Formats: sequence, structure tokens, C-alpha cells
Amino acid sequence: MTDSSRSRRRGLIYGLLGPFLWGINGVVTQYLLNRVGVDANWLLSARLFFAGAVLFIYVYWHDRKNLLRLLKDRNIRWQLLIFIIFGDFLSQYTYVMAISTSNAAMATILTSLNPIFVIIFYIFLNKKFANRLDVISVIIAVFGTFLLVTHGSLDHLEMSTIGLFWGLFAAVAYAFGTIYPIKLVSEYGPLPVTAVSLLVSGIAFNFYRPFFVSLPSMSTIDWILLIVFTIISTAFGTAMWFLSLDLAGPTTMSLLSAVEPLTAMILSVLILQVSMQWIDYLGAFLIITMIVLQSLKGSRIS
Repeated sequence: MTDSSRSRRRGLIYGLLGPFLWGINGVVTQYLLNRVGVDANWLLSARLFFAGAVLFIYVYWHDRKNLLRLLKDRNIRWQLLIFIIFGDFLSQYTYVMAISTSNAAMATILTSLNPIFVIIFYIFLNKKFANRLDVISVIIAVFGTFLLVTHGSLDHLEMSTIGLFWGLFAAVAYAFGTIYPIKLVSEYGPLPVTAVSLLVSGIAFNFYRPFFVSLPSMSTIDWILLIVFTIISTAFGTAMWFLSLDLAGPTTMSLLSAVEPLTAMILSVLILQVSMQWIDYLGAFLIITMIVLQSLKGSRIS
């Protein structure tokens, strides 16, 4: 096996593990919020701070040069601050709120609509009409979301309006967080930018809701779940994802991102006994189809 083959195989493994960990993350977050009764703000405070600290230490050890360059560059501080607030922090906050007001499966599937908002952003920024594949992707995604939210009937919603709001808000925030930091990421690398963003978000949010005040009453198992599947998976799921981008390429990674909603949906049904009907699976399938179509567009471009 050649070095390039080994690198690609490692990239595929990382690319599967990253979204898989994120999918588990969503399910454990729902369990802690709804079954254990953990406050959403406390959970977000602990998750942001410790995931940021873990990833920051990892990047300091493996990519210290770019991390220090990022921290010392005064010219990009406003740009970095905008990404921290409206990209990274807002995407984390809206995702947790989407889970707390609906469930992990629905929140993750709705958040997976972010490529559609990326398309919309690019149309407005470049003032160009969408191509045929983008139009098809938007139609499929909108129809899939319609099935999930209404079960095909306009008479009532199958999920709360607030849950739908936070899920779509999370998709918009993820889309912004994908587009806005492109120059930062290309200059300093994705991991240094993400590590600084998570840690700064965690420190700032702790002024609002300190994680060390009024600790929740949880069992040992609950604490282990919190540490392993919301903190560690946030940090290393992110690291694995970005490492896989270098090793396997963005087209393959776009396709593998479908693992996250699939994982969240399957585990929500099996472990949390979330009720889903055939029309929910059809809606989820259509949204995952949109992800596949967008990855095909990437392969045509490359």
C-alpha cells in the first residue's frame, strides 16, 4: 500500500469518526437535558470551556506555530471576534437549544440543512443564479423538511414551532461559520482557529453562566457521558474532521457528513425511544440526499 493510499484510508476513518462522534454528542446532550434535567446554559458553558481547552492544548502541542501566529496577528482580531460570536458560539448555542426544544434527531437533521443556506449566501454574495444541481438540492431539502415538520399535512406541525426555529437558526449559524472564516482557515489552519474560538466562547459564556456554580446533581455514569461524549467528542470530533479534510479531500468529507444525522436518528430511536414514523425517515432521507448531491457538485468542481 502506497503512502497516499494509507493517508486516504486514515482520512476516511477520521471522516467517519468525526460525524459519528457528533451524532452521539447530540443524543447524549438530549439525554442530559431531558432525562437528567441538566440546565442547557450550564451544559453549554461546560462543553464550550472544556472542549476549547482540550482542543487548544492539542493544537498547542501539534501546531504551535500557526496558533501563536493567529494569537499575535492584530489585523485579524475583529474578523476572528465576528467568527467567534456569530459563527462558532452561535452555532453551538442554537444547536443545544434545538435539542432542548425538540430532540437530537430532529435538531441534527435540521442543522444538516446548512448547505442550503451556504447556497443562498453565495447567491447573494456573488449575485449569481444557482446552478441546476443547487436548485434540485434546495427543492429536495425543502420538501424533506416539510415532511419532517408537518408529516405532509398543513393543518398542524409535528414538532414545536420553537424547536423548528432553533433547528433552522442552527443551520444558518453553521452555514455562516462555514463561509465567513475561509480566509482565516486558509491562513492559519482550521484547528487553531476552532481551538481559539471554542476556548474564548467558553470563557466568555462562563461570565454569564459559570460551570462551577450550582453543579447539577448527576450520577457517575452521567458525568462520564458528559465528559466523554459532549466534551471529548466536541474537541476530537472536530479535530478528526479537519484532519480528514487534508487526507481525504472536501468532496469525500461532504459525503461522509451524512453520517452525523444518520447516527443521531438511529441512536435516538434505539436508545432514547424517540418516536419516528415512515414519513420522518423519508424526510431525513431526502435531506441526506441533498448532502450527497452537494458532494457530487464538489467532485465536478474539483
